[in-house]
Amino acid sequence: MRRVDVEDLILGKAQFLDDLPYKGYYGAFVRSPYPHALIKRIDYKSVLEKGGLIFTAEDVLKIPSFKPSENEGTVVLTPLAYKKVRYVGEPVALVIAEDPYKAVDLAEEVSIDYEPLKPVTSIDEALKNESLVFEEVKSNVVYTKTYEYGEMPSNDKQIELSLYWSRSSGNPIETFGVIAYPEGDEVVIISNIQAPQFQSQELSKYFKVKVIPVRHGGSFGAKFSVIKYAIILGLASRKFNIPIKWVETRNEHLQASNSSGPERKFKIRAYFKSDGTVTGLDFKVWEDIGASLFNGQPFKPVGILAGPYKIKNIRYDVSLVATNKNPPGAFRGAGTPPHTWALERVMDSIADELGIDKSEIRRKNFIDSFPYDAPYALYDSGNPQQLLDLALSRKDIWDLRNKGYGVGLACSTDPSTPSGQEGVKLSIRNGKVVIGIGYGPEGQGNEHTARLLVSKLLSIPIEKTEVELLDSTSSPTSFGPGGSRMAVFMAGAIKGATEELIANIRRKYGGDFKDGYFIINDKLVPITSFEGEEVRYVYSQQGKTRFNAYPFACDIAVVKVDEETGLIKPIKLVVYLDPGTPIDEEVVKEQVIGGSAIGVSLALYEQYVYNSDGQLLTNSLSDYNIPTAVEMPEFEVHLVPTPSPYTPLGAKGIGEIPVGVAAAAVTRAVEDAIKRKIYSVPIKLF
Repeated sequence: MRRVDVEDLILGKAQFLDDLPYKGYYGAFVRSPYPHALIKRIDYKSVLEKGGLIFTAEDVLKIPSFKPSENEGTVVLTPLAYKKVRYVGEPVALVIAEDPYKAVDLAEEVSIDYEPLKPVTSIDEALKNESLVFEEVKSNVVYTKTYEYGEMPSNDKQIELSLYWSRSSGNPIETFGVIAYPEGDEVVIISNIQAPQFQSQELSKYFKVKVIPVRHGGSFGAKFSVIKYAIILGLASRKFNIPIKWVETRNEHLQASNSSGPERKFKIRAYFKSDGTVTGLDFKVWEDIGASLFNGQPFKPVGILAGPYKIKNIRYDVSLVATNKNPPGAFRGAGTPPHTWALERVMDSIADELGIDKSEIRRKNFIDSFPYDAPYALYDSGNPQQLLDLALSRKDIWDLRNKGYGVGLACSTDPSTPSGQEGVKLSIRNGKVVIGIGYGPEGQGNEHTARLLVSKLLSIPIEKTEVELLDSTSSPTSFGPGGSRMAVFMAGAIKGATEELIANIRRKYGGDFKDGYFIINDKLVPITSFEGEEVRYVYSQQGKTRFNAYPFACDIAVVKVDEETGLIKPIKLVVYLDPGTPIDEEVVKEQVIGGSAIGVSLALYEQYVYNSDGQLLTNSLSDYNIPTAVEMPEFEVHLVPTPSPYTPLGAKGIGEIPVGVAAAAVTRAVEDAIKRKIYSVPIKLF
């Protein structure tokens, strides 16, 4: 149905953080021009003389409530650089003034003496340990973990692949923003931070806090990383007892958002029989986590180690490698897209080795019975064979190979709906059912879906519903979007809340409820007339393993390649996808198109590039090579549901699955066109 949550956006009436009325001070960050250097001295006398204020790591460490993060009890990590900078753009100080332009000017007055150190700019360089990002750890490999299931076969055929997935990020159209001001004994944070109610728990370690969510101009994981800046502004606001506002510039975001996606090197050994049965997968993964000590993105693939395939013998060995780069955060998929891409590279390579069709290697190894209890996860439902058959039936697409086009196939699943909770508040006010949520809208259609569900479950017109944003102190338990969870958790929360609302009214007033009305003393009373009735409901789901619902997909990509110029033009992407029971088919298709567009872009265009001196070369969206609609293919999406037996309405999360499978299909299509193998993305022909 028609989206009911976008009219204000289309008309330019929606309020984002920078649209809110504000009176107070403004912050500007002093950032490191070096990728790796010791801080010898910070001179900010001129800032103070000209009426500015300044906040540094020294101020942070003096705050009694602040407890620095530590690794092995030796590395002191603060939100502002302390004694050492580890990437270009790392914030060293916050300068505060009465207007934003003065704050920027005064930030340039800060003089910092640096002692440059040798930068570490790649995984290979980091592994030499010639220069250490964190000397206290005594190695640039800052964390390792291995998962093992079964045993690797000893006598089967085998191949080995070395693959590389480059660094990229969500780059939301609206950058980070924070307003912080003291109010009594607490600090109020107004921000486009993702998961505000959940992240208020982290902020509360530093000060008593109330977080007020606002609408986002996009996120998909990026704005989890606003937390660092919310801590800095909150601490500074409390110290100086003033309101402070900061809005990130695009250059700051590219350099220092702490929100990029994975950069990953693979060495994969696959074991298989002569008939195409894959008997073992041995992954060695090196993850470039920039100037940080941990990142979770390489561990989310533990939920899909063998993807849609029934492979039981698996080893997954991960090394987190520190470099002098902007640390990663989470980007759509949070680590699974490169795994899906790499796994599909493996399946294609086995097919080539055996001289069999690439569809047959998949058919031979697909999970064919559900629920499927893998060694690492429980897959709830699906029919990947059906999706493959539908893709293969597209003679119109496959015949394009005879006209000089490359056509590629890829299949996947993704771990959606991690175990957790989500709450809503339903209130009847002014003849409407008001849905209270604890997060800021990001654009995926969750507010539309919430209103649609309330409308259907209470049998009232959708015009009789509306959504309000609740601050962290008044919201029920909320995490909000993240991990492809909202189709399940929003459905569960609203289903429970509507049932409780009906039950509460029935207990108070009696009567039966039907088609939006209570029948009381032979009179029809609209549920929306029970002014002031209110319920809170928190839906919880805890599965056998971390993830509860598994969507499946099969993509066909069509490309045209000019081998003289190296230009690759994506022509079409056809997607067959199992979303479980779709709550709104059009919203699901929108999400699939958006995720697929990112997958195409990561395969062909987007990449953070650092030179050998550790300087970021992609300091604008044009340098970063973010595509426009002109560079995108035509998208065709078909939904083929298999309802989940474990979720409230049979839904599955689908926000993240499109990314990796689209990248894999495009990669295979380019290979088909140029008749040679590709081992890294974005694809560069020369």
